Amino acid sequence: MKRTMKKVFVMVIMVMTMGSFTAHSQIITAAVQKGKLWGYIDLNGQWVINPQYTSAAGFSEGYAPAEQNKSWGYIDGKGNWSINPQYKRAEGYSEGLCRVITTDDKYGKWIYLDKSGKQPFAAHFDNCMDFSNGRAAARQGKMWGYIDNTGRFIIEGKYEHAETFYDGVARVKIDEVYGFIDVSGNWVLKTDFENIRDMKEGAFPFKGKKGWGFADRLGKVIVSDNFDHAQPFSEGLGRTENKGLWGFYDVTGKLVIQFSFDNCKDFSEGMAAVKKGKLWGFVDKSGSMVIPPQYDEVDSFSHGLAAVKSSSFWGFIDKTGKTVIPLQFDDALGFSSE
Repeated sequence: MKRTMKKVFVMVIMVMTMGSFTAHSQIITAAVQKGKLWGYIDLNGQWVINPQYTSAAGFSEGYAPAEQNKSWGYIDGKGNWSINPQYKRAEGYSEGLCRVITTDDKYGKWIYLDKSGKQPFAAHFDNCMDFSNGRAAARQGKMWGYIDNTGRFIIEGKYEHAETFYDGVARVKIDEVYGFIDVSGNWVLKTDFENIRDMKEGAFPFKGKKGWGFADRLGKVIVSDNFDHAQPFSEGLGRTENKGLWGFYDVTGKLVIQFSFDNCKDFSEGMAAVKKGKLWGFVDKSGSMVIPPQYDEVDSFSHGLAAVKSSSFWGFIDKTGKTVIPLQFDDALGFSSE
């Protein structure tokens, strides 16, 4: 009896494990252009969806925007149209909804669609953004507010500017004052800065009288406003420009990578693209040049690979700099999960 029960228990665990694996397994693809048409490849460089679209974007929540005959629609992981091409513009899915511009609207109004292609609510917007934390910034007329997934303005349209929620707060501007609100529309922080950028990882770039710096969630300055530009933190580091050269600060205000690059991108998967002269390479978080500058253009790392361009063609490299998908494409986007 004990042996039989043990076998049953093991079989149950195996079934549960297999079910969990199936539920969480994802197809990872990158949109690439071959000739005049776009398709999708897997991490081995094999075609998952053959080139057939005049333009394409990455997958999100199971679907990807794609263009055919100058109209946009959405495809599934097999390349079949889930929503036929009929829109002037189409953006990816976020929290089950996507936003598009209809071709029959001469004013370029935005609407939201669900995954069946239906409008969950009838409202049209002069501008709007992706959903995050159950809210989306939207504008009807001149002022911005935030709607919920029924299209109702849950936060009044009173802002001169509004951005997407990150980590539960959103950047807004009202009566020339910049600050951050929570999902209920309550102030988290009002500032007296001339400008600010998104708060990520508990800190944000701000513009003071002398230039750009960084402040923490309470508005306390952690890096003085001495710089030409500053961008939000990513993986603990924020990129900053000083007299034409870029470096990286951490969230404590320490300069951890010296100002030595002509351009750079955010850290992603522990690596950041940096430009020296006309060529791009990659550094790690210590600032060590892991992949020397040798590419004309690059994208950030995603799922272990980065798209790179040299001599007019794109391919993909790993974090050692090894070319794992040959440079053969006319254009390429980073890998994304279906």
